[in-house]
Amino acid sequence: MTVYEETLAALRTLAERARTTEDVLFCERRPLTSLEAGYARAEPLAATLAAIEDDAIRALARLVDAEQGYESALRAVEESGLDAAEWLHAVLLARALGTTGARAGADAGAR
Repeated sequence: MTVYEETLAALRTLAERARTTEDVLFCERRPLTSLEAGYARAEPLAATLAAIEDDAIRALARLVDAEQGYESALRAVEESGLDAAEWLHAVLLARALGTTGARAGADAGAR
């Protein structure tokens, strides 16, 4: 199995884990991200989802690090299936917003 095939399998499995986590909450058709679960004050769920999201991001990082490049990682997200891709898009956006928000808060505090 290639690194790309391993990544696809991992993404599909992790998206399914996010979907079947005990007490999962849904936003439209996809499971909430850890950020959304945190806003909903569902802290245990947020922690569980954050761990699953971390695993998915590590799988994508392994693909990039294996010199497959970012394009392969983006293709893997798209080819992981509609449900997994929707969840991964939400996760990646939530993580980017969380990082940007934390950085903006730190910048404001430094002034």
